Amino acid sequence: MSNSEVKRLSDISSPRRKREYLLSRTLIRYALKQVFALPFNHWDIIECNGARFRINNLPTPVFYSLSHSDGEISFVMAQKAIGIDIEVIKSRKNLRELAQQFMHVNELNCLGTPEEVLYFYRTWSAKEAYFKALSGENQLSTVLSEIQIWPLLNNGGWQQTDLTDEHFSRIVVMQA
Repeated sequence: MSNSEVKRLSDISSPRRKREYLLSRTLIRYALKQVFALPFNHWDIIECNGARFRINNLPTPVFYSLSHSDGEISFVMAQKAIGIDIEVIKSRKNLRELAQQFMHVNELNCLGTPEEVLYFYRTWSAKEAYFKALSGENQLSTVLSEIQIWPLLNNGGWQQTDLTDEHFSRIVVMQA
């Protein structure tokens, strides 16, 4: 592990989060080893304060994204901008309050149905995945509550894959 990864790991107090962090770094290195046929310990992964990690020594440009939730971890790579998000599905007393933080007013109108919990998590995951696929510069100017995610993903420049089941919302978003 790089010095910044060791530092990041030492800053994590929760045993469960430490385990997820270590497993995520193992998954990243394993995936990179498989794709680029370079040794497992070759990869220079740098933690960045307040931003996603960087992989400094990729042999070719590649987009990548990582997500983990409640012990499930996913890492994706592509030749185009890509993002993934996983959220464990659980009922919440403050679902509408949380939704107001990231949902567009038209999306909020879809709450209040029997499927509202699933809709909430799928929308949350789609927006997070989309956000992760954006460049750092575009992330700074993006307000998720101003975006209607489903029309955006279904009309042109983006495509999404929904791998949601009864336990986890899993959405992958990639530039078309």
